[in-house]
Amino acid sequence: MSSTGDTLLAFLVGATVGGVAALLLAPEKGEKTRKKLKKQFINLQKAGEGMYDDTEKAIEDKAAELVKLAQSQVGAVKSAIENGKETYIKQSKSA
Repeated sequence: MSSTGDTLLAFLVGATVGGVAALLLAPEKGEKTRKKLKKQFINLQKAGEGMYDDTEKAIEDKAAELVKLAQSQVGAVKSAIENGKETYIKQSKSA
């Protein structure tokens, strides 16, 4: 994960832990506290899903780049082999 992704993840985790601690220490009714906790966990889950989706897309993009690169390298190797064969045949005929 990139440095920005690590920073974002650390921020989200820190904010969630801080929010949970504040809610647990706040003098409110249990029902209200549970609702706030649930809301924060849902928000954290959505943020995590967004990060997952972004990471998945980045991996797919890199994989597609690697496939294209590999295909171009295969083409270059095939061309080099063909050139080598032609050169060998020409030299064999002239000898």
